[in-house]
Amino acid sequence: MLSNVILSFLLLTVTSVQAIWPIPDSISTGNSTLWIGEVLLVTYNGDKGGVSRAVTNILDNNFVPWKLYPRLQLEKTEPGLWKPKTYVSWLEIVQAEADTAKTYKPLAGEVDESYNLTVGVNGKARISAISSTGVLRGLETFSQLFYKHSQGPIYTNLAPVKISDAPVFDHRGVLLDVSRNYLPVDNIYRTIDAMSWNKMNRLHIHATDSQSWPLEIPSLPELHQKGAYAYGMTYNPATVTSIQTYAIQRGIEVIFEIDTPGHFGVAALSHPDLITGWGAAPWTTVAPYSSYFHTGGDEVNFNEYNLDPSVGTNDSAVIVPLIQNFIDKHHARVRKAGLVPMVWEEIPASYNVTIGDDVVVQSWLGDAAIKSLTAQGHKVISSNYNYWYLDCGRGQWLNFAEGDSYEENYPFKDWCDPYKNWRLVYSYDPRAGLTDEEAELVLGGEVGAWAETIDEANLDTILWPRASAAGEVLWSGRFDSSGQNRTQIDAAPRLAEFRERLIARGVRAESVQMTYCTQGQDGNTYFYWNPRVVMAYTYCSTFSIILRNLSFTGTNSLGIMGLIEAVLDHVSISSVLIFLGVVFVARMIYLSIDENTRLRRLGVRGHKVKSRVPFGLDIIHKQVKATMNHRNYEMFLQLLGDAPDYTAESRILGRRMVMTADPENIKAILATQFADFGKGEQFHKEWNEFLGDSIFATDGQLWHGSRQLLRPQFSRERISDLHCFESHLETFFKAVANGGVLNGEQQSVDIEAGNGKPFDISELLFRYTLDVATDFLLGMDVQSLTTPRQPFADAFNEVQRVQNIIARAGPLYPFVSKKTFREGLKVVNEFCNIYIDRALRLSPEELASKTKSDQGYTFLHELASFTRDRKVLRDQILAVLLAGRDTTAATLSFTFYELGRHPEVVRKMRQEIINQVGLDRTPTYEDLKSMKYVQNVLNETLRLYPAVPFNVRTALKDTTLPRGGGPDGTLPLPVLKDTAIGYSTLVMQRRADLYPPASEKHADPGVFSPERWFGWQPKPWQYIPFNGGPRICIGQQFALTEMAYVLTRIFQRYERVESFMYEVDGGKPKLKAEIVIQPGDGVTVALWEAKRG
Repeated sequence: MLSNVILSFLLLTVTSVQAIWPIPDSISTGNSTLWIGEVLLVTYNGDKGGVSRAVTNILDNNFVPWKLYPRLQLEKTEPGLWKPKTYVSWLEIVQAEADTAKTYKPLAGEVDESYNLTVGVNGKARISAISSTGVLRGLETFSQLFYKHSQGPIYTNLAPVKISDAPVFDHRGVLLDVSRNYLPVDNIYRTIDAMSWNKMNRLHIHATDSQSWPLEIPSLPELHQKGAYAYGMTYNPATVTSIQTYAIQRGIEVIFEIDTPGHFGVAALSHPDLITGWGAAPWTTVAPYSSYFHTGGDEVNFNEYNLDPSVGTNDSAVIVPLIQNFIDKHHARVRKAGLVPMVWEEIPASYNVTIGDDVVVQSWLGDAAIKSLTAQGHKVISSNYNYWYLDCGRGQWLNFAEGDSYEENYPFKDWCDPYKNWRLVYSYDPRAGLTDEEAELVLGGEVGAWAETIDEANLDTILWPRASAAGEVLWSGRFDSSGQNRTQIDAAPRLAEFRERLIARGVRAESVQMTYCTQGQDGNTYFYWNPRVVMAYTYCSTFSIILRNLSFTGTNSLGIMGLIEAVLDHVSISSVLIFLGVVFVARMIYLSIDENTRLRRLGVRGHKVKSRVPFGLDIIHKQVKATMNHRNYEMFLQLLGDAPDYTAESRILGRRMVMTADPENIKAILATQFADFGKGEQFHKEWNEFLGDSIFATDGQLWHGSRQLLRPQFSRERISDLHCFESHLETFFKAVANGGVLNGEQQSVDIEAGNGKPFDISELLFRYTLDVATDFLLGMDVQSLTTPRQPFADAFNEVQRVQNIIARAGPLYPFVSKKTFREGLKVVNEFCNIYIDRALRLSPEELASKTKSDQGYTFLHELASFTRDRKVLRDQILAVLLAGRDTTAATLSFTFYELGRHPEVVRKMRQEIINQVGLDRTPTYEDLKSMKYVQNVLNETLRLYPAVPFNVRTALKDTTLPRGGGPDGTLPLPVLKDTAIGYSTLVMQRRADLYPPASEKHADPGVFSPERWFGWQPKPWQYIPFNGGPRICIGQQFALTEMAYVLTRIFQRYERVESFMYEVDGGKPKLKAEIVIQPGDGVTVALWEAKRG
């Protein structure tokens, strides 16, 4: 009885067998059974070849789905043979438009492959499509609805069916290399068949390479006669035509590639005096059956031109014009034959060769390459080797003699290791990280099967079902109809079933999962309780815990409440305690197994930070200690250790945390997977007392509303009004001459007496930016430059200090002392209330009138016209004050720290300022933007000292980061919902491996050098001092404008900066990173006024 209960429960969890692959755009199914027999009426106004193949697959090449149901339960799930049967009696196919020549040899997007399919419970089926290609796609889906009964008949248990479907990408292909290893024609036919079942539509045949020339070209017969591996291992024109027509009948266009000018060495066997066969015309054979011809172009070795007496150099300045001339003539001949040229990305990207707008570029070097190509307007096919090179990860194909080369290459991984399993293939989105305009230029993609170690014996297992995973990405897209990432959890059972269809149809596809997993384990966890055993069923794993010491005799309750009642009625206190202990352990085991299972579904775990104390308490201690000693930068590097791709994970008090300084991961967090990550509930809880529901502490609608509210305050018109900056500078100059803060506005100061007087400029800059920020935002400054003891500033600093410790304490944050924090917060709140009260005294009508005039218009007025909620006003004021004061002052402080060490930079910057605005005129907004050296000084400061050096996001759902998984960190890193991810722009922007090697042209990345910006630009996402993506700092232009203005006005007056910091820190600035980064020991300098003639 018990076994039946468990079995029945498990049967309820089995996913309904409706594994259409690739998944349709829209599908609904029922649970009625229909049978199909030898008699099926088909009406179709087109070619019935596709119908015949589909019916053959249904009746003769089908499979019994015993692997898809629990062990030995197939007979209980199959429809009964002796019940009344309804047969599919009529398949009506309607093609709306007649086929044209473009149907069979289309350019991307020229043929409509969409279709609609319905199957009624009455046995009538209907496929409607625009083109015959759409009909073929519908027939394939129709064939996948049916299964073979264990007793022989064919049935579907999914009626009624309604499907509407169309591809996301126009180019969905497989690259087949037939030059490194010859493939018999039947292997190519079988690959075409399998592609059609995956709704793929382009077969790219890499026909020739340096290893062999199997392609027969009648005008140059010596190429194959001397270049083929053996007699008979060639493809003559009739064979090429046969391959192409076979493919056309299955909705697939074949594209042949003859790779030139590189990968052409085999031609030396027949034409030792030639680089390429100029008189050949291979495109005449393929033109009737294809719209494309691939001219290759990758991996041209410029050094080989040293051996050519007509060139005699490897200088790109000589070689690139030759390649340009070659490509121009080559592509002109391809176009003359009525074909569109395709090239590998090196032609436009590496050799800077100009190509026509019609040319399609095949990219293999990764997302950054695709981004660059599409940004230049090129049409692109993606074959990203990190995801879609199926020959990778199988080891070296070269041999190494004992010695240095042996040791260097041990254990003989190939160049593109690791192996690209189907889950990795499935995770790739060819349009990730692109703008809408750039994404439109990505026509699709191809998986690659380079044949150094692939031949007819292993071709099927190399391609399938991994190519199927790419097939679904390209047909169905990486996202479902709700915009969510398609998951392995959904894909795995469907792909496992589709693999069974491939096997039944004669393709030797490798296994997706072991049979144990396909037989009903769906990834959820189910519990069964009896008095002595707790059992948990998880995805492909089962564990049980025996409750050995319980004294009761039994219960028939299978629920948790029944178990608790039995315990209370029958056991002693000691037994209860033992039981609770066991349950606690069981729960911890369950949570661990559940977490590991969910992580395995998403990807491979990465580098782990080692902890020597239970629960990671030593990591917390180190982080808090580093914060208090201003050594967070060193601590972050220490935690990452030797982690590949600067990404690692740790576990603190049972919570998994991820740290990264990898630009691809940071890009995913901030932009390409923005919806997957946010501040999260934990962050909001930790920061709530300080920042409340402000823009910096919220997600979703709260964040969006805050951003919409604040954005108008940082418009171009508001930022370019520089009066606010100027009005406080005279006070700043008086404080500089005084050597520190003024004691009241009326203090008399001898300006000339301050010449060469050491003082802490950092303190004055923080006070200056506070005055500017309060004036700009609230309409009245706090006069901190003339008030030695400024309670608000002191309180604000203390609140930030403690808040930083709270953030570093992780799960232990409730134990951080908050006495001074709350005392400071009280002062801060009282300060805010003064301005809030002042604003709320105005009626809504008065506020509306106020906002219509620039005179006296403030950020707070705008806020108060939107809401009269005091908490909302307070939260947003503090958030903007935090950004407005600290980021600007901290960056200027580090600027002066570096200027004091680099007098030559001061001279160059001051000369530019004098040339642009002179010594007396106040700069305009346009002046500030046109002074490139001033901009470079600020850029360089922000590169070495990004304002917010450490930040955190929380995963809002189960997802992945692009890198950090696996032993070498190249695989996606799984991240579960509620996992905290700390990232550091400070660490990332100082990574030496992200810069060119130090040379006369490129300064060492650890050195302050504004000149680097004249000849170097950081790659996308490797320099983000103001963050990036939707949450990029909306006040960045305000901050940059203020900083440039302050530098300009200071160096109109002063000509020299003398630093006194070496005596303090030995030339190694202390990086005080609380919320923003600032010099931990201040910045003691002396300024020298310029002498006026």
